[in-house]
Amino acid sequence: MPNPARRATICAALFAGSLAAAVAPQWTRVTTPNFELYTTAGEKAGRDAAVHFEQVRAFFAQASPVKPPGDFPLRIIAFATPDQYRSYTPNPRASAFFATGPGRDYIVMRDASPESYSIAVHEYVHFVIRHSGLRVPLWLSEGWADVYSSMRRVRDGMAVGDLVPVRMRALDSAKGAWFDYPTLTTVRPNSPIYNEGDRTGLFYAQSWALAHMLFLSPEYRDNFRKFLMAMHNGELASDAAQTAFGKSGQEVFADARSYFDRKKLVGTVFQTNLGKAESEPVVAAIEDFDSRLILSDLQVATGRADLARVEYERLEKLKPERKDLQQSMGYLFWSIRDNNKAKDHLAKAFAMGVTDPQLSTRWHCCKWPRGKPCRKSRLPWNVP
Repeated sequence: MPNPARRATICAALFAGSLAAAVAPQWTRVTTPNFELYTTAGEKAGRDAAVHFEQVRAFFAQASPVKPPGDFPLRIIAFATPDQYRSYTPNPRASAFFATGPGRDYIVMRDASPESYSIAVHEYVHFVIRHSGLRVPLWLSEGWADVYSSMRRVRDGMAVGDLVPVRMRALDSAKGAWFDYPTLTTVRPNSPIYNEGDRTGLFYAQSWALAHMLFLSPEYRDNFRKFLMAMHNGELASDAAQTAFGKSGQEVFADARSYFDRKKLVGTVFQTNLGKAESEPVVAAIEDFDSRLILSDLQVATGRADLARVEYERLEKLKPERKDLQQSMGYLFWSIRDNNKAKDHLAKAFAMGVTDPQLSTRWHCCKWPRGKPCRKSRLPWNVP
């Protein structure tokens, strides 16, 4: 005969399990002098990742030809599981990505483990290059980011230039069938080479190998800055090679082939002072409202404004007095070119006490006549 008490116990356990599965993950905010990191991976993982990013930033501030911005916010989001990450990434195969939003930039990580740091550093390089004002072609941006992605702390500084196994495998698999120098150096984001499976992998691998040689090898590194500036000033890669190294593009390409064939690339230890952080990270659990808001902000940055708008409207019904929500809604409408609604929400944010240079710029851009350029340099930075 069935035992009613036992059946009730089983049903209660099943119900409790389904409730636990439905509970939203707990988000933690970790704040350091230069970053805000949000994670579902727990306090320790979040703290460790934030400290690592502070060390990476300190390295770039001391030893890189391009310096990190001091006044533009970067938000790091580190999920605990691939399933959480998959809902927000534009490319499920990538373990991290960089996104630019109206008010801040993002680095989003599939998880907060140390194994994910290298690809997150790659994305951080894109952030630094973007805000440095340096204009470089796609191959150099991706290749240089890969070179830096291998950085690791050593006793007297930071080692840069370790082999990147996935790039080595792609070059080996190509069996010598590399893109030629003109093809490699003129790839753009909409080029098939940048968007088609194996060819994309080879593009990244060749970009890494060439950037590695130009940046770190004894034969090229002393003139790398000249090459950067030539590219920044609009020279083609072949002309920039002649300007900086006194060699044709084909000669540089031949050197890169020989450089890779050695299978023992030259790394460098940059002497840096990466001592104790300025202050300890500040860690706090955040409420459901706040986690929903930051994820909606991320949706805007990744081109999902329609989803973000629905969630913002739900949140506004709950807490219309939240100034950060009004700011986010203003940014949303600014991003979809609804200037009237953007202006209304940004004005509310100002009235509530938001003081943000990015917000001031957006608000004035909304007031600019349609079809006219918004000259940010002429705009006030602290008053509407």
